[in-house]
Amino acid sequence: MTREEVEDFSRLNFSSPVSYLVFLQKYPDSPFKRTVKEMFIDSISETGNYSDFADVGFSEISDYYKVKLAEIYRKRGLEIKARELYKKVFSRTNSYDEQIIVANAGDTTFLTENQTIIANKIWFAMKNRNFDIAKFYLSLLPPENKFYLYFKGVILYKTGRRKEALFCFKNSSIPEALFFRLILEKDPFVKIELLQELLDSNARRSFKFSGARITLNKLLVSNLSLFKLALDSVKSFDAVLYKEYLAKYYVNVGQFKNALSILNSMHTPSAEGLAAAIELAVFDKRVNLNGNNFYSFVLTGRKPKVTFLKPSISMVNDEGLRFILKRRRYFLLNFVDFSRFSPFDAAVACYLAKRYKDAIRFASKTLGGRISKRQKAVLYTILYPSPSVFKGDIVSLSIARQESLFDPGAFSRSGAIGYMQIMPFTGRHIAFIKGDNFNVSNLYDIKTNISYGTFYIKKLIRQFGSLPLAAAAYNAGPGRIRRLLKLYGGVDSNTDLVLFVDTFLPLDETRNYVKKVVSNCFFYSKKFGVSDKICRVK
Repeated sequence: MTREEVEDFSRLNFSSPVSYLVFLQKYPDSPFKRTVKEMFIDSISETGNYSDFADVGFSEISDYYKVKLAEIYRKRGLEIKARELYKKVFSRTNSYDEQIIVANAGDTTFLTENQTIIANKIWFAMKNRNFDIAKFYLSLLPPENKFYLYFKGVILYKTGRRKEALFCFKNSSIPEALFFRLILEKDPFVKIELLQELLDSNARRSFKFSGARITLNKLLVSNLSLFKLALDSVKSFDAVLYKEYLAKYYVNVGQFKNALSILNSMHTPSAEGLAAAIELAVFDKRVNLNGNNFYSFVLTGRKPKVTFLKPSISMVNDEGLRFILKRRRYFLLNFVDFSRFSPFDAAVACYLAKRYKDAIRFASKTLGGRISKRQKAVLYTILYPSPSVFKGDIVSLSIARQESLFDPGAFSRSGAIGYMQIMPFTGRHIAFIKGDNFNVSNLYDIKTNISYGTFYIKKLIRQFGSLPLAAAAYNAGPGRIRRLLKLYGGVDSNTDLVLFVDTFLPLDETRNYVKKVVSNCFFYSKKFGVSDKICRVK
């Protein structure tokens, strides 16, 4: 991309649809191409100059603009093309249903006559926790449709009506219903029978895998005898999963040599790390661990073997990107297709524009490729950004990186908000302790969000005695982690930490969360040249 191209894009005239066509003709492969096509559609719609419309190929535009394009087709008398486009968008997202239904008021049967489309829309709604919308589309699905009871069961389950959900799942012919029956079942013996039935069924592998992990995780901390019985049913389904949990079983019953034998045959970083923790804790034997990972950091005390170099505009090869960065016209980066640039250029540009989430994504793609030592040092700086608002606090930086990748507008499906992904009820609790007046909107303020998140994680560190355990509580809730620690017997060393996290903690998400937060902490301690004592147990 050239400087001239950027300047020509900036001079586009909204009131002149033809100017967009001229730009596309002059720069057919421009990184601005998708945006220019969308702006062209906007210009036609707003000015009403339908005679200036030209079909320049719109496959890459967003669904929002496809809806607007369908309106243009209809204005030009191309009803078949308009309906095809409306139906295409309607069938793959619920985001523009209101616009599409209003635009076709009086004749929406072509949108809803296909039961597969309706089933997909129910699934989209459930995935986004829009259960009222899911209920609406379920009402359009005939009760005799094979998915009807299954979808109804999922909606009931997700809205807390578990008994009614279980009835639906028991009467559904969809094999994935067995997964939900497994989750809802309280009797551990019946649970094992349902696990075997699920594994033997035609359910998708992801459901089988999740069902097996959830069942094994639960039984591991509640009933080791039944755990072993459940594990036997997994053996023929997934040999690697079987080995992973058999090693956990051996650790929990004190058969450490058997655990080591299995772990040493697996050849994965997590297996090597757990084996090293057992060697150190049980046999007082130190094992060399290579690599920049959780196990190496907490078990050896070794800092990350990396260097950090500040990115600069001169490192960007693309002329157009350099021009944008030099003029600080960062808003223009919202309109470019970054796939047209090298990941390194994209990473540096996004970092300098403080678009940290995108920068980290591009840097992650680049790090494993053929790059110079200097580029690698630059990429580590990008991978571990430190916005000034955090004031160099490595604890809050470590949490924010894992929670939101430094996206201040992050909003999770469960309702967590901002850099530190604070739930409204947690924010209310923190405000009460601090003596602040609270409104959920406060959590959208960057400084308040970081202040509350930092206050909370440091409160948890005081309660649990270390960042790793506090991070587990931040993710899974302090009550749950406190109960698990009571069952486990306490974590008093870094080897205890690895054994607790890898062989006892029954929450996959929290297990991965702890490892990533602790690793982040070590990287930030190296970046700032400060002690990494806070990152470990002792």
